[in-house]
Amino acid sequence: MIIKSMSRKSKSFSQLYDYLLRDKDSFSFTRNAYSNSINKKELIKEFLENYSYLKNSRGRVSLYHELLSLETNNLSFEKQKEILLDLANKYLEIRANNHLSLGVMHKDKEHIHIHLMISSNELNGDKRVRLSKKEFSNIQKTLEDYKNERYKELSQTKLYQNTKETSFEKRKEQEIKHKRNTKTIKDQIKIDLQKSFSNASSKIYLNNHLKNLGFKIYNRGQNIGVIYENKKYRLKTLGLEKEYEKTLIKLEKIKDRELRRAKVKEDRTFQRWRNKRSK
Repeated sequence: MIIKSMSRKSKSFSQLYDYLLRDKDSFSFTRNAYSNSINKKELIKEFLENYSYLKNSRGRVSLYHELLSLETNNLSFEKQKEILLDLANKYLEIRANNHLSLGVMHKDKEHIHIHLMISSNELNGDKRVRLSKKEFSNIQKTLEDYKNERYKELSQTKLYQNTKETSFEKRKEQEIKHKRNTKTIKDQIKIDLQKSFSNASSKIYLNNHLKNLGFKIYNRGQNIGVIYENKKYRLKTLGLEKEYEKTLIKLEKIKDRELRRAKVKEDRTFQRWRNKRSK
């Protein structure tokens, strides 16, 4: 089976939550959390409160984004789901038993995998728990042995993938992905921005919404783009420059209409006041 672990230095719990639960029908679960997995506001609050116990947080790992995936098999989707959920719980038990965790299952055709968001510190812990390459390999081996013993219907593998932990910032194009039907991080950024542009009702709403998703608009000369996880993405490169310009024009028209309506309302109120005084 495949196990991947990637770290993030920024406390982007909210952004990762949105990415993992972009499909509202995805099956999700939590570990060591009071909040339900679909209650974003309360769950992210728990992650942030737990993160606040860490000292010297700047430039250090804030969370882990990990993935579990079965090798190719002929089992039904329901059977794969049952097995993968059991393996995910076993993995969290041996890898992050006292950490806050969120698990989300994704399905690509008949293939499924589970994404995990794991706090870098234990509950109320003031120190990060970092696994060495050897410790991570031992966890992989333990989980693989558990799978081989418990699920004979799967291929009995003995080669444990030596997947090195990599930082989020060093992954240039990939948001943790599997081989089939997956999107690059640029694809996901483009989708998120398009939705934001489409739903915006004011420039203030747009800026706040983008901020909540982890984006910040920047202007440099004639170049316009967004900063995401300390990396710049030009709107022109994303194919969104004209769409953004149209959005700004749309928002300016909305603002003008609202100002005109407010002016008309103000004039009518003033006129009624004058009429009352003249009587």
